[in-house]
Amino acid sequence: MVFKAYDIRGIYKNELDDDFAYSLGKLLGEKYKKILVGQDIRIGSEKLLKPLIYGLLENSDVYYAGEISTPLMYFGTKDNFDLGIVLTASHNPKEYTGFKMCDIFGIPLSPIDEIKPFFKKYTLSEKQKLEIINIDLEKIKTDVVTKYEDFFKKKIEKTSKKIAVDFANGVTTHAEKKILNDVIINKVFINEFPDGNFPAHEPDTLKKECLEDIISLVKEEYCDIGLIFDGDGDRLGIIDERGAVLSGDIITAIISNEILKEVTGKIVYDLRCSKIVPEVIEKNGGIPIKTRVGHYFIKKLMHEIDAEFAGEFSNHFYFKSIGYFESPLLALYYILKAVENEKKPLSEVAKGYKKYFHSGEINFKVIDQKNAILTIEKNYENECRIEKLDGISVYCKNFWFNVRSSNTEPLLRLNIEADSENIMKEKLEEIKGIITS
Repeated sequence: MVFKAYDIRGIYKNELDDDFAYSLGKLLGEKYKKILVGQDIRIGSEKLLKPLIYGLLENSDVYYAGEISTPLMYFGTKDNFDLGIVLTASHNPKEYTGFKMCDIFGIPLSPIDEIKPFFKKYTLSEKQKLEIINIDLEKIKTDVVTKYEDFFKKKIEKTSKKIAVDFANGVTTHAEKKILNDVIINKVFINEFPDGNFPAHEPDTLKKECLEDIISLVKEEYCDIGLIFDGDGDRLGIIDERGAVLSGDIITAIISNEILKEVTGKIVYDLRCSKIVPEVIEKNGGIPIKTRVGHYFIKKLMHEIDAEFAGEFSNHFYFKSIGYFESPLLALYYILKAVENEKKPLSEVAKGYKKYFHSGEINFKVIDQKNAILTIEKNYENECRIEKLDGISVYCKNFWFNVRSSNTEPLLRLNIEADSENIMKEKLEEIKGIITS
């Protein structure tokens, strides 16, 4: 199924082809009149770009932004276009492609609710295929990049910290690289050229094998901070000066602490995050709001409650100040502020937030995911409090955990946190036993 909870995504040619892209454009063009379109550097994205635009042009005006990150698409769309579309498969392997969409307010479209029920697949004729080949992208080109670059070059002060950046050969090798090149005086860049084959590693900020390059670079070059972007630039991984990876919830806690020095308000965090996140928010006078996983749900919630910031365990960081959408560059801005304000290396800053013992996200291939979750619930329902915001979250005396089905992959995902490492390991084995039995 290519219609996901957050976006449309699938393997190029096998699941998403020219006919699909044209049909999607045809549908969206009937609903929206002024549309911004961009793409990441994937081979599939490039191939499906013109069929999508061809479908859109039947009923709407199209403005082509070129190769841009997903945050740049949000930035360019908000208040300027009825709809924004970026062809991307985010952090997935190279054979995937897809579509992310948002409206004029920067709120994502729900593929399941707003597209799938109305979608009809058409077959392109040979004549149409020739017309698609002859589309002149230069005639519909528009510049949304300059304003984006100017915004961040003014926002982020130049830093003398030595910073290593792994662009993962993704689309951030364009605008984001230019911005960072300007604001980081002492820099070391790797995998900094766009390549849809992702020759260095998959464009993922979470997989251990994808982090090896940046961790080694930080250590070898004695850097203060290491950064890694995913394929479409809406996730940011952060490495401290010792080569340790900061989890998304620790980053969320650090940023929350800095933001609440500027404003008082609501901060959203996803239910996988450590207990330290709501504790930090409350300690600094903010209001913590727990949410289910996923950018579609988080952005809608931020708009509804007027939240100042939101952070996800998966390295997505959202800011009201830019439009309630992801901004890795703003996340970097606040991390640099924290290091500067505390006058400590990043490892020491992060250490102050590592109060509990978190397993990180562990994935299980389970045929009957619903039954597995139900079995877990029955095992703990008498001794623990259970919430069903997203999968099940089980809150016990000295530990808690969440088990949920992935919205993008056929997996069951587990996160567990405890007051001590021994309890975390013990309960992890206990829950693993239930899932795999």
